[in-house]
This record gives sequence, C-alpha cells and structure tokens, in this order.
Amino acid sequence: MDKNWIAAACLMAAGTGWAADEAPAQRQLEAEIAAADARLFGGLNDRDIGPMKAGFSRRLEFYHDRSGFTGYAENIAAFERNFRAANRIRRVAMLETVEIFPAGPDHAMHIGRHRFCNQPSPAEKEECSVYRFSMVWEREDGQWKLLRVLSYGH
Repeated sequence: MDKNWIAAACLMAAGTGWAADEAPAQRQLEAEIAAADARLFGGLNDRDIGPMKAGFSRRLEFYHDRSGFTGYAENIAAFERNFRAANRIRRVAMLETVEIFPAGPDHAMHIGRHRFCNQPSPAEKEECSVYRFSMVWEREDGQWKLLRVLSYGH
C-alpha cells in the first residue's frame, strides 16, 4: 500500500474532525461579531455617539478609498458633527454578503457589503448606495471593538 495515500487519508480524516469541532466556535464568532457590528452601527442609525465610542478601538485605523486615513478621534468628531446636522445617515447591513473569519483567539476578519442611505433633510428623498468593507475586530477586555476598516467601492 502506498504510504503517501495512507498519510493523505489520515490528514483528511483529522481535518474532517477538526472542521466538525470548529463549527460551533465559528457560529459563536459570527454571532459575536454580528452583535458587535449591530451595536456599533445602531449608534450611527440612532445618532447616538455612545455605542460608537464604545465600539471603536482607541487604536482605530480607518482607510477610505476617497477620504484616506483617519483614526479614532477624527471618526468620533466626524460622527458628532454629522449627528448635529440636518442630514440623516443610515447604514443597513447586507447580511447575505457577510463573511467572518477567525484571525487568532482575539481577532476576527469581517468582509462584505453594506448600504448607506443619506437623507439631506426631512423634505428630501433618501438616496442609498452600496459599498464594500473589510474590517478587523479585536477582543479587548472581553468586548469586540473595531480595530481596522477598509471602506471602498465609493
């Protein structure tokens, strides 16, 4: 019998067991990241800076394909200005496009698409567009915080 075939069969069997054991952990990670995402962007949709301050890491790096790089302080200041303005910005997660991957015990990668809608004033029509994102979340003191963002396709 070919020893390479035996080794390959053992690896496949071990891999199958590993994947089955990891399925609950993957589902748990997906649920945790989805909940953290909903809390963070719930703050945006509700014009409440509290969940945003709590949901962004103080070491946030936000890269936008049009406006470039910003950090935690710049993002919080921008959201506070937006919340005082007449326009209403709303984010809708497109859950069917989302993928979440573990990146070690305390990090997760989160990619997909989301819809952002803007209504300049109550008298004006809301306009929506779909954009792409890649995010890295970090577990900090037991809470998932958004650490890195790539926002593109604008």
